[in-house]
Amino acid sequence: MGVATQRLLILSTALGLVAGCARPPSPEAVPEAASPRDAAEAPKDEIPADRLDAAMAAHLRGLGLMEQYEYRKAAEAFREVRRLAPDWSAGAVNLAIALLNDGGVQAEQAKKSGGGKAPSNFDEALELLRGVLDRKPDDPRALFCQGVILAQQGDAVGAHPFFRKVAEIDPLDAASWLWAANTVTNAQDPNLPVGPGEAPLKIELLNKALAVDPYLVSALYPLAFAYRLNGQQDKQRETLKRWQQLDPDRPGAVPGPGNVVVNSYGEMGRYGAIASPVAAAEATGPAPAPAPRFEALAPLHVKLAEGDRWAAPADFTGDKAVLDRVRARFGAGIASFDADGDGRLDLYLTAAVIGPQGIRDALLLNKGEAGFEDATAAFGLPVDRAGTGVAAADFDADRRVDLYLTGVGGDRLLRNVDGARFEDLTETLKPDGPPALSLTARWLDLDQDGDLDLYVVNYTTAERADDAFRDDGREAPPGVPNTAFRNDGRPPAIAGKPEPAWTPLATVDNVTTTGGLSLALVPWTGEDALRDETRRHTGIALADFDGDRDLDLILSSDDGPPVAVLNERLGRFRPIPIKGVDAKTETAGLLVMDLDDDGRPDLVAPSASGPLLAWRNLTGRAVAEDLSPTFESFANNAQGWRSALAADLDLDGRFDLVGLRSRPAADARPEPAIDWLRGEGTRLAIQDPPALADPAEGLALVDLAGDPLPDLLVVPTGGPPLLARNLGNGNRWLALDLAGRWRVQPELMRTNPHAIGARLTVQARGIDASYDHTTPAASLGSAPGPVVIGLRDRPAADVIHVLWPDGVMQAELNVAADERLALAERNRKTGSCPVLFTWNGERFVCLGDFLGGGGMGYLVAPGVYSQPDRDEAVAIADDQLRPEQGAYRISITEPMDEVAYLDHLTLDVVDRPPGVSVALDERFAPTGPRPTGELRAWRTAVDPVRATDLKGNDETETLKHWDRKTVDGFARLSGWVGYAEEHGIVLDFGDRLSGFATDDRLLLVLAGWVEYPYSQTNYAAATAGVALSPPAIERLRDDGSWETIEPHAGYPAGLPRMTTLDLSGKLDGPRCVLRIRTNMECYYDQAFVAVRDAEAERSLRTTSIPVARAVLGARGYTREVSPDGRLPLVYDYDYVDPAPLARMSGRLTRYGDVAALLRADDDRLCVVGPGDEARIEFAADAPPPLPEGWSRSFVLRSVGYCKDADPFTAGSDSVGPLPWRGMPEFPFADPDARRPRDDDHAEYLRAYQTRPAGGPAGLSR
Repeated sequence: MGVATQRLLILSTALGLVAGCARPPSPEAVPEAASPRDAAEAPKDEIPADRLDAAMAAHLRGLGLMEQYEYRKAAEAFREVRRLAPDWSAGAVNLAIALLNDGGVQAEQAKKSGGGKAPSNFDEALELLRGVLDRKPDDPRALFCQGVILAQQGDAVGAHPFFRKVAEIDPLDAASWLWAANTVTNAQDPNLPVGPGEAPLKIELLNKALAVDPYLVSALYPLAFAYRLNGQQDKQRETLKRWQQLDPDRPGAVPGPGNVVVNSYGEMGRYGAIASPVAAAEATGPAPAPAPRFEALAPLHVKLAEGDRWAAPADFTGDKAVLDRVRARFGAGIASFDADGDGRLDLYLTAAVIGPQGIRDALLLNKGEAGFEDATAAFGLPVDRAGTGVAAADFDADRRVDLYLTGVGGDRLLRNVDGARFEDLTETLKPDGPPALSLTARWLDLDQDGDLDLYVVNYTTAERADDAFRDDGREAPPGVPNTAFRNDGRPPAIAGKPEPAWTPLATVDNVTTTGGLSLALVPWTGEDALRDETRRHTGIALADFDGDRDLDLILSSDDGPPVAVLNERLGRFRPIPIKGVDAKTETAGLLVMDLDDDGRPDLVAPSASGPLLAWRNLTGRAVAEDLSPTFESFANNAQGWRSALAADLDLDGRFDLVGLRSRPAADARPEPAIDWLRGEGTRLAIQDPPALADPAEGLALVDLAGDPLPDLLVVPTGGPPLLARNLGNGNRWLALDLAGRWRVQPELMRTNPHAIGARLTVQARGIDASYDHTTPAASLGSAPGPVVIGLRDRPAADVIHVLWPDGVMQAELNVAADERLALAERNRKTGSCPVLFTWNGERFVCLGDFLGGGGMGYLVAPGVYSQPDRDEAVAIADDQLRPEQGAYRISITEPMDEVAYLDHLTLDVVDRPPGVSVALDERFAPTGPRPTGELRAWRTAVDPVRATDLKGNDETETLKHWDRKTVDGFARLSGWVGYAEEHGIVLDFGDRLSGFATDDRLLLVLAGWVEYPYSQTNYAAATAGVALSPPAIERLRDDGSWETIEPHAGYPAGLPRMTTLDLSGKLDGPRCVLRIRTNMECYYDQAFVAVRDAEAERSLRTTSIPVARAVLGARGYTREVSPDGRLPLVYDYDYVDPAPLARMSGRLTRYGDVAALLRADDDRLCVVGPGDEARIEFAADAPPPLPEGWSRSFVLRSVGYCKDADPFTAGSDSVGPLPWRGMPEFPFADPDARRPRDDDHAEYLRAYQTRPAGGPAGLSR
């Protein structure tokens, strides 16, 4: 980059997020800026030219680290930018954003070191933002971030005007309208939730957000609540229905396609974004890169079948003449892919060979140094068919590339079977139109479900094909609609996994699967807009042209200018004219590339009979219903191209165009068949041909040399393909091969195998290259492959950004040049379930979820709610909790969309003599006798002689040890998490219990875990007539029938637990066989009978320790892992990621010391929100010394409740009303019911319950 001749333009990228805390004074309105300094003294808001390279290096490092969620490291990089450019205001905001996301780290360090209060990252961020606003009072990013901090601190009154001002500055920012709506407060008392009086304003603001972004799920949920407050129940139901359709967290196999604004990096809004300095040349830019060098074209060695030969134009006669006219206008169809799985690229050529049955397509297998071999017949491909186009992709996601062949009335779908043959599946397709002259097809994911759909470009009916593309004055044939097929294939079931976790082979990530998708390409009916009108279609371009993060289509035809088909999601599409594109020439397809370096997808359309047409994208931001794709012509000097391919041939970080020229007239002067246009940012400039070739029929860029720079492949007239190997030009480069992945929450990913639809950006100093992984070629052939992007002389890319089709954002830093990188999708942003950690002397280890039995408003069936079991005891082994510096330390963290209400915690230290085992009378028992939580002790345990599942499979060894090996050979019910087919275990004790009398105290001890159903799952199952059947225990009678001996056996409360159930007097007799049956997703790990020992229980020594210290603070989420590849997942405390905003309204407990709230069962609750952590200590010197030979374990006893944000959970939209001891059944019959007020409780509310729940999803509902 020419530093002396550069000036900085400060642009924003929509890539940022803020999470905030510290509390400044609460302004009633946006504060006025301080008086500006004299203009002559004001520093320039820019990076000094002599520091530009160093600042850019630090900035790009920080940007990449932000996208990797390494906020502390990012802050250090942005501090370096500030040091180099202290007057660049965008740099100050960037540092503030990094500090906000690293919130609390300094305080945590101070706490660990025993020091006093540390200076907060948030205070520093606020100081930076105020400094920017002093100089630039209308800076939307500084205003927005200041508002976020105030909102996060609980000052919604102060935050609201900041968001309103941003919305006034930019009324097309949906996130600002959303934040403004959710910082509306109660006019009478800001500490109370909003009421009917505020509902109209919230409805107005939320609808403004949705007018800009109709898919904004985060606005739909609070809007439904506002409609309810306003008495508009019909609107509430309508809005909730749309929310359930779009919600990415909806139940079922496929996530909803909605957009979210949450407290998670990259999803907060455009003004929570990192701003990048972009250098623009004033006078002289970088010197042009050297031209690419290619070897001379040389024929490939191809072995054809004996008697076969290469086709020439003169061979296309009779009903094949139309194929020659297609080739004259569009060129021949070519696809390169690995057909046989040997790692080498093979070739598919349309209408290339003359065989015994006439013109046909050819599959040429790459045999390395031996050349190519025609394997058409050997692979089961038709030897009597000549087509127009070929689209290659792995549509069934089995790691084998399949084919769709277009032609005259006989398109073919061919599935690759094990790299050895192709299976013809054409009969499985049921197109909803007449046979057509189909020119080409594209594989794409239109419905964002992670598999590849199919779109076929049709020109006319097959019966009128002979009239197509003539210039003899014959009447043109009529057009036809295009054809679209939706992929409804399903992945194979995975044992022990619910259906959302199933995945096909090609997108597998952290599970083991057995195959690809089932075969189910179905016509996309009911959406005429998608297929377009009756036109003579010639091409298709795919990209997110309207900037709403889904794939749109632009279709060209011979019946007018191109038209856009905008993706409205949920399988709906809207046609709309394109402004600025008035193509009167007959075009030969469309491609997408970034012509002008602005990061947006532009359009190119070759024409065999006229100039090459190029248009830059000028589509502006607008409310959704007014948005119209807008383009303007882009300068170039090319003429007469049949096809065009985008590639960075000169490796300068800008994409160029390579074109196949039209057939020359018989008397024309010979010219090279290939053109090259260099991309210069302001124009496409024709250069000397990269390789000289006689007139040719087809052109492709394909790496056959294995280096992996794209080589030139030319299909000549009447001869074998020609190859010109790419020798490079001395510049450095990267080759990136994208691959999508499927994974469930918290690392949600749902991208198709080839990542079609991804947007890629490569940045290095002087390089800012954007690439849409969609349609980089205007030709009749397509196949997925790597993209090569030049780096000039840079040794590495500073950062590679990928925005995957499912919305996941990924960054890779310092990627070395001259390498091919297989870049698989990775979601570094995680979440978790409720979890309890204990300090084991070295680190915090996961015990499991916590307070699951205390759920409030949990819907069991329509209109039926379980009541919370407010007390719970958790057993802790001696190796899971060790003292450190005189304290036993535990951590309780809260998950996404849940709130915990902690009232009382006590740690029991249990000492026991040798030979004594203990467990708790603890289980989740929503009906029947409640467990007592008391300790049970025994010296004698009896294992079953034999154990099986209900299908008769032997599970004796499985149930002998508590080792995460569970009985899991049962089927789960599709779409209903927590439901399964009836299953269970049979425990045959033989005569091993016959020696015990009826008065012996026998315990059935079961270890295992359960996958809880959601409230909405229970609702859906009940309406479908499926009832949930908790475990019941039966005993085998002498006559072979079964008798129920315990109908309310209960089950483990979430993650792995050991439960005990007293069955005294029910297990006597000469033989005892027990059966446990349920249709819950319950996994048993160990089973035995223990003989309760009164003397052993009296020998136990228990010391109860109250809470010594407790601090509530922000932490984030921990990563789910499987230490052995089995379920359930457990949690890694050392990995932390930001927490999203809660949907609930109301108030949470303020951060800080909360020990006083946890020392008594007194309704003074510590209310813990998503991403919070309660760090709690108990005095380790309270228990007496442990006698020699004795063992020590622990029990955490708690009183508390929890509530999730499931829409079918009663009260899920609000933290309140706070629960209390002795409250009536919840949900309350009287909606205004509250705990009786007293002075002590009122003071508790005033002192502790001051922090708003979440952020934009519910500060004030």
